[in-house]
Amino acid sequence: MTLILAIPANDGIVMASDGQITTGLVRAPGKKVYPLGETAAWAAAGELALVQRLAERIGTLPPGRSLVNLRDDIGQMVKQSITELMQLDFRASFFAQDPDTLLKLHPADFVFAEFDQGPHILHITVDGVPEWVNEAPFASGSGDLFAYALLRKYQGQDLNLAQAAVLACKVMQEAIAVDAYGLGEPIDVWQITAAAVKNLTDPEIEELAIRADRLREAEIHLLLDEDIVEPD
Repeated sequence: MTLILAIPANDGIVMASDGQITTGLVRAPGKKVYPLGETAAWAAAGELALVQRLAERIGTLPPGRSLVNLRDDIGQMVKQSITELMQLDFRASFFAQDPDTLLKLHPADFVFAEFDQGPHILHITVDGVPEWVNEAPFASGSGDLFAYALLRKYQGQDLNLAQAAVLACKVMQEAIAVDAYGLGEPIDVWQITAAAVKNLTDPEIEELAIRADRLREAEIHLLLDEDIVEPD
């Protein structure tokens, strides 16, 4: 289980994920966000075998191409990866006439982000179809409904990169607390700007957590200080 966030800002994009990888009944910390060249990043929610195959293919991409130009190439890589797994999976023959069930054998969802004269967030489903995300912030994975509920009030707000990072940390903390199964620490946070991709260090994420706690406390105090009139 996974939660991936992509939050656009006026000077970059923040990507964040939980840090728990589940294989069967075994849970272990692991990365779910990866760099894509010098100025982009991507993240994956879903089956580890499929994510690994796609990562191998993405690693062969030539440097210097923008995400806009890579869109269809990456879509093809997703389709090639899932096709290979289907050919290896004996269960696939039982669902050859049921494509919806067939795709559920190896679930996955992919998010790509680049900041080039504005934020570009690309979503690719397990069937390899790419789509640009116009309604952001964007969430993917098993905790996406919790995240969307928490992010809804910030949709359309003009955030800077630092504010988006605090928001990502806060939402990730609260989603992990509510959707305990399959989501877990440590939280991983990345910043994508026109100049570089940066994976925040543990001390930097700890500072984000402190600021997220302050934001949470401010929301509580705002409610408690509100003069609410009881209905007659």
